[in-house]
Amino acid sequence: MEVNSLLIEENDDLQDLFSKYGALALEKQEALSALVGISEPELDIEKGIVKFNEKEFPIQLIGFLDPDEDTWSWAWDNDEIGFPEELIEEAKAVKEFGEKQNVLQFYENVFRASLTEAHIISMTISSLFSNDAYCAVNYGGFVFFVTIESDEISLSDDPDVFATILNDFHRRFEVNHRKALSSYAALKGYEFKERDEFSLVKIGDDKVVVSLTERKNIHSIKVIRA
Repeated sequence: MEVNSLLIEENDDLQDLFSKYGALALEKQEALSALVGISEPELDIEKGIVKFNEKEFPIQLIGFLDPDEDTWSWAWDNDEIGFPEELIEEAKAVKEFGEKQNVLQFYENVFRASLTEAHIISMTISSLFSNDAYCAVNYGGFVFFVTIESDEISLSDDPDVFATILNDFHRRFEVNHRKALSSYAALKGYEFKERDEFSLVKIGDDKVVVSLTERKNIHSIKVIRA
C-alpha cells in the first residue's frame, strides 16, 4: 500500500492531486472497460472480489456513497459494519496519507459528496496507490467504490492513446491543464519538454505536440509519427 510519491508536493490538496494523477486513472478505466465490456460489476465482500460476468478481480474497499443523502463514508470507518480487515488496508493507508498531507477528504470519516466527486476521489487513489483500476458498484442501496488488482488490465504506449486520454481528461474534468499534461507524461515515463506556446511529449520515436493558450490551458493536441 505504498504511495506513488513521484509528483507530490507539500501543499497539494485533492484538486492538485487529481490534476496530477487523474489522467493515468482515466487510462486505466478505459483499459478496464475494454477488458470487461458492458457487463455490470457485482460485489462479493465475503470473497473479496468484484465480478464482471466470468471475470473476477481481487479488491480493496475504499468507501461508499449514499446517493440519497449525497454523503461519502470511508471503509476504514466501519466499526458498525465490520468489513474484513484485509479489505480495508488501502483505505487505512489513504487516511494515513491524508493526515500527513493534510488532504481533508482523505481523513474525514463522513462528508457531503456528489457521485462525480466520489469518482474523483477514487480515480486519485487508484493512481496514487498504483492500483490497476477502480470501479463503482451498486450494493445494498449504496454505491461502493473499490480498487482492483489484475495483470489482465494493461496500459498502452500508443501516442494516440496518450493524446485521446489527455484530451478527454481535460474536457471532462475541471483540472489544471499544465499539471495534467506534465504529470501524465511523467507517470508514463515519457520525455517531456515545455516551451512558451507548446509542450512536447516523446513516446518512443513518436511525438505528441500540445499547443497551449496564454493561460497555459490545452488548445490542441497533435500526434506526429516518426
